[in-house]
Amino acid sequence: MTDFDIDYASGRRPLERLLESVDRPGDYCVHGRLTVPMPRLEVDAVGLLSFPVPETQILALIGVADRAPYGRGEETLLDTSVRNCLQIDSSRIRLDGAAWDKTFCRLMHAAADGLGCPRERLDARLYKLLIYETGGFFTEHRDTEKVDGMVATLSVSLPVSGAGGELVVRHGDRAATIDMSAVEPSELAYAAFYADCAHETRPVTEGFRLSLVFNVFMRPEDSKTYRRAPDYTDLVEPVAKELTAWGEDGPDKLVWLLEHDYSEAGLSFDTLKNTDAAVGGVLKRAAKRADCALHAAIVHISETGTASYADGTYYDGWDYRGGDHAEAVLGEVLDGQYWLDSWASADGGRPEFGEIVLEAGELLPAGALDGAAPDEQRVHEASGNAGVTVERAYRHAAIVIWPRQRTLDILTEANVARAVAWVGSCMARNVEDGCALLARLVGAWPETARRYRGLENDAQARSEALGLLADAGDPELASRFLREVMQTRFDGSENSRIPGALALLAPADAAEWLAGLVRGRFSRRPGAVLELLLRVGATPGFGWRETLPESVRAAVTELPGALDLSPDQGVFAWTPGGQLDVPRRPVGAAAISDLFVLSWRCGLNEEAESAATAICARPGKATPERAVPASLKSLAEREERISGSAAYRSLWRTAVDALLKRSARHPEAPQDWVIPANLGCDCKHCRQLAAFCADPDARVGRFPLRKDLRQHLHGQIDGHRLDMSHVTERRGSPFTLVCTKNRASYERRLEEYAEDVEWMRTLMRIPPTGDAADDTVAMSLRCLEEAIAAPA
Repeated sequence: MTDFDIDYASGRRPLERLLESVDRPGDYCVHGRLTVPMPRLEVDAVGLLSFPVPETQILALIGVADRAPYGRGEETLLDTSVRNCLQIDSSRIRLDGAAWDKTFCRLMHAAADGLGCPRERLDARLYKLLIYETGGFFTEHRDTEKVDGMVATLSVSLPVSGAGGELVVRHGDRAATIDMSAVEPSELAYAAFYADCAHETRPVTEGFRLSLVFNVFMRPEDSKTYRRAPDYTDLVEPVAKELTAWGEDGPDKLVWLLEHDYSEAGLSFDTLKNTDAAVGGVLKRAAKRADCALHAAIVHISETGTASYADGTYYDGWDYRGGDHAEAVLGEVLDGQYWLDSWASADGGRPEFGEIVLEAGELLPAGALDGAAPDEQRVHEASGNAGVTVERAYRHAAIVIWPRQRTLDILTEANVARAVAWVGSCMARNVEDGCALLARLVGAWPETARRYRGLENDAQARSEALGLLADAGDPELASRFLREVMQTRFDGSENSRIPGALALLAPADAAEWLAGLVRGRFSRRPGAVLELLLRVGATPGFGWRETLPESVRAAVTELPGALDLSPDQGVFAWTPGGQLDVPRRPVGAAAISDLFVLSWRCGLNEEAESAATAICARPGKATPERAVPASLKSLAEREERISGSAAYRSLWRTAVDALLKRSARHPEAPQDWVIPANLGCDCKHCRQLAAFCADPDARVGRFPLRKDLRQHLHGQIDGHRLDMSHVTERRGSPFTLVCTKNRASYERRLEEYAEDVEWMRTLMRIPPTGDAADDTVAMSLRCLEEAIAAPA
C-alpha cells in the first residue's frame, strides 16, 4: 500500500510486542461434525457395520470386546469406578471404503488447522474402537504417548442412537465441553486435542456411544515443538494489564489486523486460523480480565489520489508515454475513507453496529499494510483541470478491542440509532444497567447532533429513545431528553412516542414543554406540531383545557410568521447552536384544520378568529382556492359545530371569493398561436424565438444552429415554460431545432378550472351555519351555483 493515510497506534508498542510473541498457531482442542459418505468398517467376528449402527450389531460388538483398562503410573488397571467402557483393538478392525481416504484427509486437515500443526507433517493411526453402554464413562485423565511423535488424540463418534457421553477437555484454566453424539446416518462427530490435556467422558445417559480413537503423530524430530498444547497463559496477564492501563488520551479502540483473509459472512472467533486463532484466544481472556469489549470486524479502506508511474513521475492525462492505465500506481493520496463493519462478537453474536469509522492511531501491528495489494483498483480519465486519478479499495479482517465503558460513546459517534438499539438490548438484559446507559446517551446526544455523520438516523433514534424513556419511567431523564434534544430537533416523526414520555412529567411541566416546542418549532414544522398536540389531547391522562391552551395560543401567535416564511425544501440550515436543522414545511390544509379543531376543543374562539384573519390576509401563502377549502372540508367532517363560528365563516368567504375571482366563467379557448414570452435575453437567436412566439399564424419554427446555441434555446423554452415542444432534426449542418407550438397553458387552465368547480361544489355543501349564515352567505351560494352552471 502506498502513502497509507491512517497512522498506526505508535503509542501501543508494549501491547504490540506481546501479541507479536504469539508465534505458534492453534489451540488445545478442535471439534466439529462432518456429513460424508460413511466408511467401510468391518470388525472380526461381527462383520460389516451398518450406519447408524443398529443395537443388534452393538450387542455383537460388546460380545467380542474387552474391558478397557486405565493407566496409573507404570500400572495398567481395570476399575469400572474409574473407567467403564469396552474396547476392540485396531488389529481386529478394517477401516476403508471408496470415500474414506478423502474423509480422513478432511478430518486430519481440521485437526492440523485447529491444533496449529503443519498439515503435511501430521498423520494418525487407528488405536481402538471404544464402546460406551448406558452409564459408561471415563474419569479425568491424560493420554500417554503410545507411538513415536504422538502429539494428540483424535476421537471420531460413529452414528448410533444415544445421549450424554459429552467429552470435556481441559487445559490450564480453560475447558471445552463437546457433544460427541452422532445420530444421522451420514454424520461423524470428531474432536482432536493435545495429548497433555486432561479430559473425561461423562456418563452416557441413554443408548450407546461408539468412538474410533486415533493416535495423532508427527515425525519424531518435528514433534518436540508440538508435543504440548500451545499455552499463552503467561501472556494473558500482561496483555490484560496493558488493556487496563488504557488512558483517556489513548485511541477509542485498537484494531489488530489478522494474517489470514476471511469473508464477511465467515468471520468469527471460531473460524480464526492458525496464529490468528491464538491471538484471538489471548485477547478473549485478557479482554475479560480488563473489562474490554472484543469483536472481529472487516476493515475497509478506500483511497483516491494522483496517478503516477512506478518511477514516481505523474500521469498528466494527455501524454502518459503511450502506456495504458493498468501501469498506474497511487501517488499522493487526495481523499480517503476508513471504516469497520461486519461485526462478530467474541461470544458468537452478530451485533448490528453498522459502519464505525477507523480513526488515526488505532491500527496494529505497525506496518502490517505496507505494500499490501489492493482488492480493487479503478483509474479515472483526466477531466477538466484534473489529471488521471487512481481509486483503490482494501478490505482486511481484524480483531477490534476497546474499554467496555466506551462502547456507548463509540456507537453514538458512529450512528446514534445503532447506539439506541444497543442500549435497548442492554435494558432488556438488565434494566438498572440499561437505564444508566440511557442516562449517558441522553447526555451525549447534543454533541452527537452537531456531527453530520449519522444525521439520517437521528430521527429514528429519537423515536426509539422516547420509547426507552417511557419504559424506564424516570421523569427527570424524560424531561431532560425532551428539553435538550426534542425541543431543538423535533420534526414530527417522533409524534407517536412523545406522549408516552410526556406522561411521565407533571401536567404543568408537560404543558410548559409543549408550549416551548410550539414557539421553537412551529415555523418549521407547523403540521407536525399541531398533529402532536392533537395526539396529546387524545391521550388518557391529558386534558384539553388543562394541558393545551397555552400551546394553542402560542401556535396562533406563531402562525403569521410561519405563513410568511418560504419553505426551504431540500435545504439544510445551520442554527446558532451549530447543529444541522431540518427544512421548513409550509402551512397546509391539514395544519389549518388541526389548528381550528384544537382552538375549538380548548374553548379559544378569539384565538381561532385571529388565526382565520392571519390566513385570509395572506392569500399567497395559504392558498384560498386549495388549502383553505380543503381545510374547511376537513373541519366540516370532524367538527360540525365549527361551521357556526365566525372563524369558519371568514375562511369560507375567503375561499369562495378566490374561486369565483378565478373561475366564475369557463376559460376561453385561444384564437391564434401567439405565445406570451419575456425571455430576458436580447441575443440574435432569442429575438428570433420571440418573433416566432409573437406570430399569430406560425405553428412551427425552424432554427438551424450549432449545438451550444440549440441548448441555449432549449433552456429558454423549458425555463419559461413556453407552449411548444422542440426536437433536433439531425440533417444537414448545422442541425436544425424544430419548435412546434401547442396548447399546454390552455389545457392546464382547463384542468385548474375543473378542479375549481369541484371545490365550489364542496363549499356549497358546507356553508356556514347558525348566526354566521347571513344574507352574504346566501348571495355567495347563488354566485357559486351560477359559476358551476356557466356554459363552456
